[in-house]
Amino acid sequence: MRRNVMALVAILVFAFPCLALAEGSSLDVGLMSEYFDYKEDLNAPLKSTESGWLPGAYLTYTYQKKMNFYTKAHLEYLSGDITFDGTTQGGTPVSFTDSSQKLFKLEWDLGYTFNIGGAFQLTPYVGYGYRYWQRGKTKITPTYRSYEEEYSWSYVPVGIRADYAINSQLSVGGTMAVNIMFNGKMKAKLSQVVAGLNDPDFDLGNKTGFYTELPITYKITRNWAIVGTPWYEYSAIGQSDNANITFGNTVIGYAYEPASKTHQYGFRLGASYTF
Repeated sequence: MRRNVMALVAILVFAFPCLALAEGSSLDVGLMSEYFDYKEDLNAPLKSTESGWLPGAYLTYTYQKKMNFYTKAHLEYLSGDITFDGTTQGGTPVSFTDSSQKLFKLEWDLGYTFNIGGAFQLTPYVGYGYRYWQRGKTKITPTYRSYEEEYSWSYVPVGIRADYAINSQLSVGGTMAVNIMFNGKMKAKLSQVVAGLNDPDFDLGNKTGFYTELPITYKITRNWAIVGTPWYEYSAIGQSDNANITFGNTVIGYAYEPASKTHQYGFRLGASYTF
């Protein structure tokens, strides 16, 4: 009898870690906060940097089972004002704290989940992502004129996800991916500050980025859990082609979008429902 009890206890101890890993479909929704740090690659004394915290929200659907097909769809949106620190084209310093930003991200991943051990799963994946960034707003002052810019690009994420169950309630994960950018575009809305000017379109130089996250999941009930996720993303844009600036039908010059680098990091906190 004692031998049977000990065997049952051993089975429960080793089975509990498996129970913490979500099986099937899950829907996550919550809030997020991001520090946005953007810098253009310009020679001194010219510079253009924007940085600050942005609030947002996210929604994620995941389907994951051991030794099975994996898919994940992630949507997030952030909006707010941050600090611009730069110069005019003539080199005059400019700084203000109400630089409006709107960031949208959509990513869909496909992969396969391998069961490495009772408490450990590994999922290589590939997918498609889309980014949209609305930068700045119309402002006319005696020193400078600012206008709205719209950036958009697609990317292919190639990554690997790991999930590990510490016990029946607590699990941790980790994701690392490279984001291969393509079809980068930018529109400068010059007509907002000078009527008659065109709104030139730029083809951006495509660069490879990087993303990593560390989700921590705590199960409250069989179906509900709290998920906290610190994350970091690096992205870069290569110098664009030259685009004509026109006034009416007359070409009066040209412009280009300089190369830039962006560091983003933050924290997501939300509720997860498994079904």
